Amino acid sequence: MKKIWFAVLVLLVSVGLAGCQEADTLSFEVEVIDLNGEVLLNQSIDFTEEATMPIIDMIDQEIGIDYTSYDIGLFVNGVADYYPTEYGVTYNYYYSFLINDEIATVGIDQLELEDGMKLTFKEVTTLDVTDQKVDQLIQSFIDQHLSLYLNDNTFDHYVLAAINQLDLHGYMGPVLLTDLIPNSYLLMERETIANTFKMTIVEKAYQRNLDDTKTALSGFVADNPYDAATLLNALTMTDGSSTQISDLINILTSTPSFMDADYAGMILLALAPYIDNQLTTQTINDMESFIQTVLTENGVESWGNANSSSTATVILGLVAHGINPRSTTYSTNDVDLIEALLTYELDGAYKWLLADEQADMAFSTPQVFSALVAYKIYRDVYGNPAFNLFDF
Repeated sequence: MKKIWFAVLVLLVSVGLAGCQEADTLSFEVEVIDLNGEVLLNQSIDFTEEATMPIIDMIDQEIGIDYTSYDIGLFVNGVADYYPTEYGVTYNYYYSFLINDEIATVGIDQLELEDGMKLTFKEVTTLDVTDQKVDQLIQSFIDQHLSLYLNDNTFDHYVLAAINQLDLHGYMGPVLLTDLIPNSYLLMERETIANTFKMTIVEKAYQRNLDDTKTALSGFVADNPYDAATLLNALTMTDGSSTQISDLINILTSTPSFMDADYAGMILLALAPYIDNQLTTQTINDMESFIQTVLTENGVESWGNANSSSTATVILGLVAHGINPRSTTYSTNDVDLIEALLTYELDGAYKWLLADEQADMAFSTPQVFSALVAYKIYRDVYGNPAFNLFDF
C-alpha cells in the first residue's frame, strides 16, 4: 500500500512540476518577409513571466536587430542579416512593422511583452508598379546579360557607362575590376570620333591615363551633327578645348536639314552641360517641342515606327535636363515614356519593335538598359536634379 501511495505522490508532483514548467515557458515569434512575400526568417524567442528586458533587446540578443533611435521612436533598419533592398543607398524600400499580421499602431519600443504574439518585419516600397519593374529589370539585365557586354574581351560603351554610374552611386559592389581592361579596348585605334568616344568612356570608367585620347580628340573636325554630338560628349568628359567646344555648339545649334527623335535626344544629351550658353537655349526648347510631336503609346516614333532604341535615346536626353519622362507632358493616353519602354522587354533584354519576336541584343538592349539606369538615378536623387549618363 505504501508503495502505491508513493507512486501516486511521485506522479502528482511530476504533473505539477510539468504544469509549472509549461506556465513559465513563454515565447513570441519574429518573422522577416521580403518584397516578394518570401519568409526569410521565422524564429521563436523564449522569455519568462518575470522578464523585464525590453523586447528590442531580446530580439537583439537572440538574432540581432539594427535600428536607429529618433525622438518619435525607433526605426528598424534590418533584422538578423536581412536588410531592405538598396539599404544605405535609397529609402525606396523599408520594413513595415506588423503585430499578429496587423499593421502596428505602436512602435516596437512601446510594445508590451505578450505570450504567443507574432512580430513581422515586412519589406514594402514607396515605388509604384512601374518603378518597381524598372529596378527589377535593371537587376535582371545585370544577372542575365551583363557578361555579354562587359568582359575580358569586349565592352559596350552604353552598358559600361551605366554600370559605372550604378557603382559610383553606391547601388552595387565593385563590378569594374581595377585591372580588367577589355582586350578590344587595347586593340582599338583612335582614328574615328566614334571609336575615340568609346575609348574615352573606358578610360574614364577605369581611371586610365587620358593623354593620348585628349590629343586624338583635339585633332577631330566634325562635319555632321551626329559626329558633332559624339565629339562634344567626349570633349566634355575630358575637359577639351573651349574653342573646339564652341565650334561644335555652333554646329549643334544651327537648323539641321533633317530631324528625327534620335537626333533630338542626342542633341539634348550633348548640350546638357552647356545650358547657360545663350546659343543653346532655343535649340534645347526646339528639341523638347519636337519630341512631344512624336510621342505614341508605344514610345517615341522615329522614321515611321515607335521603337525602343529611339525611346531610350530620348529618355537619356530628357533626364540630362532634369525632365521627368514619366510626366504628363511625355505621356500619350496616360502611358508615359518609361511605361512604354518597358513593353519592349523580353527575358531581361529588349526588342527593337514591339512586333519583333526576338530581342535586339546589339543595339536596343544596351541602349534601353542605360536609359533605365539614367532614369533610376535621376528618380532616386532627392530633388530630381539633371543626370547625364556620361558625366562621371
